[in-house]
Amino acid sequence: MSKQQVNRIESVRPLEGMVLEAVYSGGHVIRVDMSAVAERFRVFAPLLEKAMFLQVAVTDWGHSIAWSDDATIDADRLMEMALEQSGRADTLEFRRWQERHRLSLAAAAMAIGLSRRTVSQYRTGARPVPRTVALACKGWEAERQKARALTKPL
Repeated sequence: MSKQQVNRIESVRPLEGMVLEAVYSGGHVIRVDMSAVAERFRVFAPLLEKAMFLQVAVTDWGHSIAWSDDATIDADRLMEMALEQSGRADTLEFRRWQERHRLSLAAAAMAIGLSRRTVSQYRTGARPVPRTVALACKGWEAERQKARALTKPL
C-alpha cells in the first residue's frame, strides 16, 4: 500500500495513564495504551516518565508519532495497536489480507465486490468485518494461489 493511501494522523494527545488519543485524517479517533510498549522495548522506556510521555508529537507529515528520533511509531502500526487492544481480530485480519496482497482500497473493493468506502470502513475498524467478507478474502486468496499454480511451468 502506498503512503498516499495511508490514513494520516492529524493530532495526538496524551491522556491519563499511558494512553494516547490520535485523530486520523478520515476523522477516526483511536486510543492506545502505551504502557506495555514502554515496558517491553528499551527505546520506549523513557516514556515511563510522565514528562517524556507528554512530549508526543505528530511527525513525518502525519505518517507517524514520535517522542524522539528513536522512539517513533508508524500511523498504521498505531492503528493496529488500537485494534489489537480492543479485540478487533476481524479488522486486523482484513488489514493484513489487504497488505499481504498490496491492494489499494479500490483494488481490494474490486477483488471482493464491495465499495471502496466499505473497504475503508472495514480497514479502520469503523465497521466490523462480517464473516462473509472474511471468507470472501480467503476465497479470493485461494483462487489467486490456484491460478499461480496452474501457470507455473512444469
